[in-house]
Amino acid sequence: MVLRAFGVTTDQESNARLESRSGAGVCAVRTSDGRAAYLKVTPATLGPQAIAAARRELRFYTEIAPVAPVRAPRLLDCLDAGDGVAVLLAAAGETRRVPEWTTGTWAALGRDLAGLHDMPIPTGTDWQRPDALQEALTDPNLAEIDSFWASALPQLGELLARRAELMEQLRALPPAFVHGDCHTANLVHSAGAIVFCDWQAAGIGRPASDLAFLSVRATPNGAIVPPALLDAYLDARACDRRALRRALLAEELAVFVFLWPAFAALNSPQGIARVRRRTLRLSRRWFSTAG
Repeated sequence: MVLRAFGVTTDQESNARLESRSGAGVCAVRTSDGRAAYLKVTPATLGPQAIAAARRELRFYTEIAPVAPVRAPRLLDCLDAGDGVAVLLAAAGETRRVPEWTTGTWAALGRDLAGLHDMPIPTGTDWQRPDALQEALTDPNLAEIDSFWASALPQLGELLARRAELMEQLRALPPAFVHGDCHTANLVHSAGAIVFCDWQAAGIGRPASDLAFLSVRATPNGAIVPPALLDAYLDARACDRRALRRALLAEELAVFVFLWPAFAALNSPQGIARVRRRTLRLSRRWFSTAG
């Protein structure tokens, strides 16, 4: 129905279903005049949370993208009906494997995120967003966490007991407008610029969340986010540098400990081992600097 409504056809040369953690269907299409585009469809059968996220993304493209200080795909068409939500987006660039990212590319991303987080928080529309990490810190799945981390984190019990301290450090900086799902698979490259895709999780949140999630997603693949990202971010944005570094450490550690176990089964044994090693290092750093 959406294909007919938008007058597009599936691109037979690139018809693999693309990643969408929300469950939305994403596929490459061609417009009636032959332009490359992407169709993202969120059916109502995915439930109210998925539809709310799809509508949040649609609001971003219609309200925020025209004035945002970062590049985003151009919205060509949209549909919001009882059956679901669909957006048609112009092809905006190509993804790159993390090993292909240069120091200059990471620095450019840091400057872009600094600009996004410095953008005035939009008014007139509710941009509050679900916060899975805060929910997990408030009501953790202790059995799942213990099963995955007990043998790998010697100080797990103390970390769980001090999660209020973690939460306080997460909130050390004022809230900002964040992308909410910032990782390299959602960033494409075009003419030397970075284009931010997949805005379903956008809204008011913690600045450190965008920075930390890049490392969370890169770690299972053996990639390391270089210091150039944070250095460029701090050079471009006036904020408390010590508080940001502490918030970034707390954010990444908390995501791995409180959220990541649910996704471990989706990763290889090698990826799991990398996450455990990274989290142990983060835990040692956190306890060595904690008051």
